Formats: sequence, structure tokens, C-alpha cells
Amino acid sequence: MIKISKQNIYFFILLLCSISLLIHSYKALLLNNFEAFLIFTLLAYFSEIMSVKLANDAEVTVGFAIFIGSILVLGYKLSIWVAFISALLCEVKHKIRNHGFFKKVSNIALYTIMVGSSGFVYEKLGGTPGYINLYKNPLAFLALVLTYFSINIGLLAIGLTILYKKPIGYILKTTFSDTLLTYIALAPLGILLAVIYINIGALGLVLFLIPLLIARHSFKLYMNMKKIYLETIQALASAIEAKDPHTRGHSERVARLAVAIAEELKMDNDMISILHYAALLHDIGKIGIPEQILNKPCKLSDEEFAKIKTHPELGANIVKKVDFLLQASSFIRYHHERLDGSGYPYGLKGEEIPLGAQVIAVADVFDALTTDRPYRKALTVREALEELEKGSGVEFRPDVIKALKKALEREKMRDYAID
Repeated sequence: MIKISKQNIYFFILLLCSISLLIHSYKALLLNNFEAFLIFTLLAYFSEIMSVKLANDAEVTVGFAIFIGSILVLGYKLSIWVAFISALLCEVKHKIRNHGFFKKVSNIALYTIMVGSSGFVYEKLGGTPGYINLYKNPLAFLALVLTYFSINIGLLAIGLTILYKKPIGYILKTTFSDTLLTYIALAPLGILLAVIYINIGALGLVLFLIPLLIARHSFKLYMNMKKIYLETIQALASAIEAKDPHTRGHSERVARLAVAIAEELKMDNDMISILHYAALLHDIGKIGIPEQILNKPCKLSDEEFAKIKTHPELGANIVKKVDFLLQASSFIRYHHERLDGSGYPYGLKGEEIPLGAQVIAVADVFDALTTDRPYRKALTVREALEELEKGSGVEFRPDVIKALKKALEREKMRDYAID
């Protein structure tokens, strides 16, 4: 018996729905207004290829505004083809990216379904292509926006749930929590686009596009600045590890583990970002520790270990001077604290230790146990987990260790495959 995966079922449903819409609307291509069709197709295409990358690999575009305008001017049937052709051209343009066939086809199908469905609802509720009167039928405009939003978020959330095997509620919370505001902001732009085209014509769109491009440029500069922040942090982490060849790559591995644990604990996106920064810089205080202590191949003396124990405080004091790392500094300060009060530098207990610090602590210890050090050989993943279990509820929060185990079972962490 052939077993069909959820991914394949999802893909074929998208494909079937999009093909049905294209067949349903193909007669609209026998159009009189070729100029408008060409303009909206090109606008949609350029809006997608000029997307702005976000920190989490998502993208922001103004495509929704373009499609709103297209539906209001051309009607939903012709707009289906605007969406299909622009998405197809965009995927061809992006062929150099590592997008598989299924992902490319799914993206094209998704745009076709979103535009077709929302435009259909708009016209069924009384919306008339080429005529705009917000006062006469506001319900149709509202339904257009909400339908597009619901289908977009719904289908993407289902796809991500299947792909990452996480609850759909968690996907919606962490990935799409602020998306509705973006759609609400872009909807008036789509209406304005349609009004300008209907009343002024193609040349009027130039006046519309100039402020839109300026806004995109400003947002791109902001995102580039955030990228530079992260690259600076990674450079600092590398500089720290250069002092100790035995821990090279340690901070990046701890950061990746910490983020995976945080995702299993269903932390929100902002907290995960802060945790990522903190994990990358958790050992930055070692920059103030003499190399002969860091690289000592045998047991440290009490005096030397006392010096080592100052690095969380040193690191937190360095990091807290940067505004957007202020919260991260507390995770760095307390990542060597333990539930039973046996940690350092303050001997905090239980709930006194921030959850973020506990996540870094578990990720830090796990990576240390599974890598070679001058004084011992690396443990296997299973052995390392057993060691952590011994400290569960005593040194480490049980839910954090449980989250680590779940993260290790996922494909994205398979370099730590449980033997």
C-alpha cells in the first residue's frame, strides 16, 4: 500500500484549487483592457522581487496592495491571472535560489488562490470592478481584506505545521502575530492605487509609487541595520573563542540549541531573538580572563576558578551598555546559576533564575559535554542527556531538558542525532 505524506496531500490540494481557478477564469484573458492587465501584472511582479528580508527569513512585500488594486480595477477573474503570471515570473527570476520544485509551485498556487478567493467574495458581496464607493458597500471591501488575510495565513500556517510538526496555534502566535496590522495598513494603499488608476490613468501611478519606494527603502535600511547588529555580535563571539581553540564554534552551537529549546517552550519571537543574542554572547566575559587560565589542560586552582567565575558578570556589564541587548545581559549574568543555589556568581535559586538563563545553561552544558575538551573526551548525545537528567529539578529545570530532547529529535538538529 502506497503511503501519501501530509506534505504531498497539502501540495496537491493547493495545485488542484489553483488549476480550478485558472480554468474558471481563462475566458477573462480575452480582454479589452490589456494596458491595465499588463500594468498590474508588472507592479505585482516588481513588488515581489523587491521584497525586504526579515531576520527570521520571512519576507515583507507590498504585493497585497497591488492585488487589492487589481481586483478593484480588473475584477477577480483577470486578477487571478495577474497573480499567477506575476508569481510565475517571480519564481523564474528566483531560480538561482535554493527553491525546490514543490515550493515554487506551492508559492504560485498560493497567490492564485488568495487573489481568486478574496476577489470572488468581494464581487459576490456587491463589489463592482472599475467602480469604487466605500460608503455604498464597505462590507465588500472589509470581506476582501479579511478573506485574503485568512486564506494567506491559514494556508501558510497549515503548511508550516506540517513541515515543522508544531501546533498550529504556536505557528500562528510566533510567525503571524503582527501580520493583520500589516494587511490593514496596506489595504488603503490598494484602494488608493485603484482610485488613482481609474481617475488619472497609468501616469498617475508614478506619483503613487514614489512614496511607496521611499518607504520600502527606509524599511530596508532598518532591516540592514539589524543584520549588521547580528553580524557584529557573531564577530564578537568569534573573537572570544579565538582565545580558546578548544571551544571554537561553541557559542554558535549553543545559540542554535537555545533557539530550538525556546521554540519547543513556545516562547514568542521577540524573546527568542533576545535569547539568540544572549546565547551568542554568553561567554563574552571570558575576554577578560587570562588565556593561561582558559587554556589550562588540567584542573584549575581555587584562585583560577574564582577568576573564571567572574566571566558572567563581566559579560553582562559589557552587553548591557547596548540598548537592544539590555534584557539579554540578564541571561548572560545568570547562565551559570543553578536551581539548588550551587551556581555562580550569586547563588540564585529556583524562580529567581530567568527562564532565558536556564535555557542557555542547559544548551551550554549539553554542548560542552558533547565536544572534546583538554581534560576529557566528548560524551555521546545519549550520555550527555543522561548527565543532564541527573541534574533535572536540582540544577536545571525539567521542562527545559524535556524541550532539549524534543528539539534533538527534529530533523533540523540531526547533527546531534541520539545514538
